[in-house]
Amino acid sequence: MNAASDSSPATLNRCLGPVAVTAQAVATVGLTLTAVINIPAAARTAGHATWICYAIALVAIVLVAETLVLFRREPGSASGIAGYVEAGLGSGAGAVAAWALLLGYGGTMLACLVFFGSYINHLIGLLGGQPLPLIGYGVGGLGCLLLARRDVRFSTHTMLTTESISVVIVLALCVVVLMHGGAPADLAALNPVGDTALQIRSGLMVAVLSFIGFESAATLGEESLQPERAVPRAIRLSVLIAGVLFLFWAVVLTEGLAWLPLEQRSSLDPIALLADRLGQPGAGEWIRAGAFLCLFGSTLGSLNALGRVAFDLAEGGVLPGALARVHPRFRTPANALVAATLPLIGIGAGLELKGLSVSELFDQLGGFAVLAFLLVYSMVAVAALTRALPGVSRLRRQLVGGASLAAVAAVGLGFLWSVVGHQNIMLGSFVLLMLLGLALVVRSSPPAAA
Repeated sequence: MNAASDSSPATLNRCLGPVAVTAQAVATVGLTLTAVINIPAAARTAGHATWICYAIALVAIVLVAETLVLFRREPGSASGIAGYVEAGLGSGAGAVAAWALLLGYGGTMLACLVFFGSYINHLIGLLGGQPLPLIGYGVGGLGCLLLARRDVRFSTHTMLTTESISVVIVLALCVVVLMHGGAPADLAALNPVGDTALQIRSGLMVAVLSFIGFESAATLGEESLQPERAVPRAIRLSVLIAGVLFLFWAVVLTEGLAWLPLEQRSSLDPIALLADRLGQPGAGEWIRAGAFLCLFGSTLGSLNALGRVAFDLAEGGVLPGALARVHPRFRTPANALVAATLPLIGIGAGLELKGLSVSELFDQLGGFAVLAFLLVYSMVAVAALTRALPGVSRLRRQLVGGASLAAVAAVGLGFLWSVVGHQNIMLGSFVLLMLLGLALVVRSSPPAAA
């Protein structure tokens, strides 16, 4: 990009180093979120096979990540990996992928925000106040929006700080579990005998959901100082960090959860209850504090990605052009952030007022996000198989892209098998919203030449 375009008020601020780009990916994944919410959810159905679910998900995500790295020489785009789809399959397919990412990041943000609001209400209760409906949810959403509209460097470094603190807290709990359990507990957790394929399939969706967000590093490609190096490094590093921690946590925490009574394992925050059981009084509050910080970072990371995808869709004419304006001072996609976030906050508020529990909302919204991202991951794999890429051999494209497509298809079929008949409203909503996006893309496309 030349200097003239860099100084243009319509250009996002190219100011991010590799640490900030990696922070975006790691925070959006939400490492502690997996320990506190996802692993207990997977363990309720998969039991000691939870670690197998995470191992399978890790293999699939590594293949997807390596497919994304194939596009490292493509120009950075606010649409993130949808730009890779466009490079291989054309602008129409790229816009459809960007719309799916919009839905995916929106679902992820709402899923995190629902839990974030519940933790704020818990804090209000500890301080002697009276929690009000939606107060924590609204404060969390608007607070993240205000941060996201400001300097992107500040928001990414905030995410890195909150994530680091929360990971240390959970790792401390794992040390306590190992001290109480010893070698027999470890060996029991690594014994999947008796676990069925149904158990593994039921936990696989949660495991895949745990990794979602690593690809959001690509949405900062237009704001990165060295996107060709920073984005691939962030993608690989975030998957590596998440994979190691998730497998370790899936073994250790699943064993610890087995020590709790059934009703506690099924509660909203069983890891905090486990901390209280194993540690000093108040240990559970440290876990809740870590989860609170992680949820804040994950919500902020999803919001950052959501706003940039909406910004790109506006630049392409799919969404109103006013959303393609940047903040005159911070040079962030402020209009797109506001326009994408406020309706989502309203939708989430409506769902909460309907009386759905936090766990039910998280399951529905998480499943919705998984569908969106699996669709985009598969489109990227097809794009890699379709187009020759600079510096990438044909054999490598075929091996990596083909393996990625096969892995995503297998995970997708397993996921659909587990939700058809159980989450039909979620499936129907996803299909209808994708059809709406397709209609908007077709409307914005230039007429074909006669």
